[in-house]
Amino acid sequence: MLQQYITEVLFKQQTCSLPQVGTFTIQHIPAHFSVVEQVLTPPRQQVSFETRWEDDGSCLHWISQKENLIESVASLKLEKYLQEFRENLQSGQPIDLPNIGSLRLDPLGQVRFTAQELPDAWQPLELAPVLRHDAAPKVLQGTTEVVNQEIVEYTEAVLEDESRGRFRWWWVVLPLALIGAGAAAWIFKDQLMPQAPANTSPEPAAVTPPVQDSLPAVAEPVAPPVSDSINYFVVFQTFKTKETAEKNLAKRISWGHSEVVLFASKDSTLFNLAVPFRSLPADTAAAKDSVAEKFKMLVHIAY
Repeated sequence: MLQQYITEVLFKQQTCSLPQVGTFTIQHIPAHFSVVEQVLTPPRQQVSFETRWEDDGSCLHWISQKENLIESVASLKLEKYLQEFRENLQSGQPIDLPNIGSLRLDPLGQVRFTAQELPDAWQPLELAPVLRHDAAPKVLQGTTEVVNQEIVEYTEAVLEDESRGRFRWWWVVLPLALIGAGAAAWIFKDQLMPQAPANTSPEPAAVTPPVQDSLPAVAEPVAPPVSDSINYFVVFQTFKTKETAEKNLAKRISWGHSEVVLFASKDSTLFNLAVPFRSLPADTAAAKDSVAEKFKMLVHIAY
């Protein structure tokens, strides 16, 4: 019975905190377009689980409503359900949660959650690019694509020259060599030019106007391209309501995750929990891996 209540509470408020067990959360994964495969993947939902919990009273309130009990009696009923739930976990048998997944204890005594794929009627779409005469040019930079000064992150690997963007030694050596050659030509100019013969005529020698020496043109040193760092967010949770997002943010901060921030999408229809970063575009993959490892959730980049 408790398993059914967990499912109902989770789909009602997007999160369910089960005392002494853990917290279930529905993670919203936005739609994604793959430039490499030309496929638009629709948005989807996935249930995540963590062993941390904070009793918000949602399960108790739900049992009170479903079984028509007062709070004190519903609290006793919840304790009974939790005791049976923990005993089933300790037996080593997996506990199935309808439409969510299953829980089990691993050999080390840690609770492991296997998520069930939520039903989704949307299918990926194959899209072909539409070329317009007024379309802005696209420039690939590693795994990013710059369009109208906006950076779009792709999770697919793009085959790029690994040496692109790296510092090359001849960017400095070649201009210095040209400068040195010009200086040497200036110093030895007089020694290399032929001397005019002495004038033995009694008549005064004709005075020739001085020839203005010119310095050989020297190429200016080419400055190596600078790869500017960018500001971005690694999003690990998305909510449809601001109240739910703020509630989960407060939980994260109380757990010591002071780096977590809350920001809304441009149209204010989604509210994201994320970790802000500033790094080179090539280092965004490392940032995603660190956040995914820390929070044990699927993550994506937002700007």
